[in-house]
Formats: sequence, C-alpha cells, structure tokens
Amino acid sequence: MTLKVEHTGQLVDDLASNCKPAGECLIGVEHEKFVFTREGQHPLPYAGDIGIHALLTELQQAGWKPTHDRDRLVGLSADKAAITLEPAGQLELSGAPWSDLHDVCREMQEHRRQLGAISQSLGVDFLALGFSPTWTLSELDWMPHSRYHIMRRYMPGVGVHGRDMMTRTSSFQLNFDFCSEQDMCDKYRVAMALQPLVMVALANAPFAEGRDTGLTSYRNYVWLHTDSARCGIMPEVFSRDFGFDAYVNRALATPMYSVKRKGAHQDLAGRYFTDMLKAQLPELPGEQPTLSDWDDHLNTLMHDVRLKDHLELRGSDTLDLEQSMALAAFWTGILYDSHALQGALKLIEACDPARLNQLRHSVPWMGLSEMESVGASGVFQARSLLDALEQAVALAESGLEKRRRQDAEHADERRYLEPLKRVMEARMSPAEQWRKRFREESPQDLSFLYEEALF
Repeated sequence: MTLKVEHTGQLVDDLASNCKPAGECLIGVEHEKFVFTREGQHPLPYAGDIGIHALLTELQQAGWKPTHDRDRLVGLSADKAAITLEPAGQLELSGAPWSDLHDVCREMQEHRRQLGAISQSLGVDFLALGFSPTWTLSELDWMPHSRYHIMRRYMPGVGVHGRDMMTRTSSFQLNFDFCSEQDMCDKYRVAMALQPLVMVALANAPFAEGRDTGLTSYRNYVWLHTDSARCGIMPEVFSRDFGFDAYVNRALATPMYSVKRKGAHQDLAGRYFTDMLKAQLPELPGEQPTLSDWDDHLNTLMHDVRLKDHLELRGSDTLDLEQSMALAAFWTGILYDSHALQGALKLIEACDPARLNQLRHSVPWMGLSEMESVGASGVFQARSLLDALEQAVALAESGLEKRRRQDAEHADERRYLEPLKRVMEARMSPAEQWRKRFREESPQDLSFLYEEALF
C-alpha cells in the first residue's frame, strides 16, 4: 500500500474497511514454540548446521517460500500462511484464515507433521510452554531481524522484562473477524474480559531458569512488566464511546518502533505517528506515512486483545496441539454465534475496568483450583471465577453446536472443547500438572519437559 496518509480519518476508514459479512468471518491461529537440540536441550542459534537458518531452509522442501530482511532469511510463506521468527528463534506458524475449526486443526496437524520431519533430520524438537523453563538470556541468540534489534535497544527503557518477553516467552494467539463497528466493540469487550479466565485455566509457564517460579504463568507476569503503554488490558474498550476512532487515538498516543524502508526497519523508537502524519519526523523529513506504515505501527500494540484488520487475542501461553484447539473452540463458539456472544455480553455487563485490571494482575499467580474461592463481583455476573468460566464454556459449547460445522465423521466443532473440559474437571491447569510432576517425580530436574511438553 503506497497511498500517503494525510489525516486520521483515513486511519479510521482503513479499520472500518475490514468489516465482513457474518458468513465470511474466518478463524486464524498463530502458534509459537521453542526450538531446541535433542542432545543437550540447547536453544538453536541462527547460524550453523543445526540452527534456525538450516531449519528454515529444510522447511522450503515442503513448499514454503523464503522471506528476507536485509538479505537474511527470516521467515517463510505459502499461500495465506507464514512461518516467522520471534526474536530468539521461537518458531511461529501464522496460519491461513479458515471458515471452521476442522480446517484449522488440519493445518495445525500438517504443521506438526512437517516439523516432525525436520526433527528427525536435524536432531531438534519443539517445546510447547509459555516460558523457556531452563535457559538464561545469555544462552539465547538474537535473530537477524532489523526490527528486533530496534526493540532490543528500546525495551529496557520502558519496562524491566522487555527482553525476557522478546526472547523467552512463547504464546498462542487467535484471530477473528468482525462484521461492523458495534460487532467489533462487542467482541473486543468480551475477549478482553473473559481472557483472564482461560489464561488461568490453560496456564502453561510455571518454570524459569531451572526453578519453580511459584507462578502458573511466568510468561504473563513478564508481559505485565514489559511496557505499560502497550501491554495488558485497555480500559477504553469498556467505554460507551469506544470504536474505530477511539482505537486510532490510542494507537496515535503509543510510541512507534520503526518503519520499513528498502527491505529493513528504520529506527523511530519513541517517535509518534502523529508527527509522521505532519511530515515532521527528523529521521524522515518531509515524508508522510503510508497505510503499510500504519499497519506496522498497529502491530506494535501488544495488549491482551488488539485490533488490526481483525481482532487478535493474545493472552494465552503456548499449548500443545489439542489444548490449542480447545482454546480456539472456546473463542469460536462465543464470538461466532450471536446468541453465545449476547450471553457473554450479559456475563460481563457489570465489568469495571479497574477490577478487571486487578484480576489481570493476579492471573500469573492463580491456579485453576483457586478459581472456585475467588469472587467475581465487579467483573462477571457470577458467584466465583470458576462459575464464570463454567458459564463461558457452556456458551461456547452452545455456540459451536449452533454453527453445525461437521467433519467427515459427522462430528461438530464441540469435540475440540474436550481438553479444556477435562482440565476443568481435574481442577489443574497444565502448569499445575507440570508442577506436580516436578515436585513429586523429578525435584530439581526439568529435563522431562524436553521429552513431554512438546508440540
């Protein structure tokens, strides 16, 4: 997109142009995982015979095409999907958008099959945890992506865990479309309010640097201490005046990282898009932004839910394939059935952003077993957080049933919810299950994770 942007109205119109008819709303996944050597359980460097570059090169044999940053191989693309790198080589599948969960599952299974072939040829494997359980910052190699080097310099000035977030966290994200401005607002509010419930239920990051952190999601703790200007919840979402215009204003008030020029990112960390609109950036004198620059800037807002050409739900730790599909089913059932969405809006109709923010900050410490004793007043119309979660899962299941999307065996999308329901019945999140194993079977030794916590 080369059209120059001259005023904020163009930015509002750009967001509004992404509204879709209900029948065309799709589901997309973004699944990150850590790559490690089977021998020694070390993180992969970028270069070398057993490195990220070699891994990406091998994957090209499956039909993926290379993408570059300053002539360095930093990702792959195929049709509407991509494989990208996080700053320390975490491998991310940015899946194609699909109309139902059966196609999402087939894509994830094929991704796992391709990685399995790489695992055999290179002697590596793929860890599905939200935080690297044993590695220190000094062990990790930074990928040769120009934007990451800009962020690496900028992050320590805005939070204490920015570099940890970049290099030692791994997440599972979901993308959903919206039909109108009101539909976007409804889905945004529901996703922002309900996310803490499933963040606790599917927490998957209890360890760091070889020790039990005492948290169920050290990843979520790190994110809360990364950059308060662009992380956590966004209170404006619950205002009656929220909409495309309000989101544009929030994005304009958030500092930039960079713009892409000549195949690489140019450092603009701490500058503001409003000055670029006026062609007043000293680094780019007289130059106005394009819509591509705007899209890149929106991608630097990292709240638990963010708005781009779709809504991106970002709150969850990386999970294995089956639990990832359970989370995808939860959100699909709620966001893509009108009755379920209205039920969820009723569940959160008394949500006070301050109370939600308080809950969000307690999430990293909370276990699923504790949710029954934690009151939901001020956030949910429920007796407890567990009651709120159970209501939400019931809404999701009802929504999936009404969608009537069946696979070849005539099973509908409700089947993907089963791993989440089993976790709830056991009253133990994945993090609590790993911690139990650590304490009872292998104290002081986390090597079992590199054999069992795999994608």
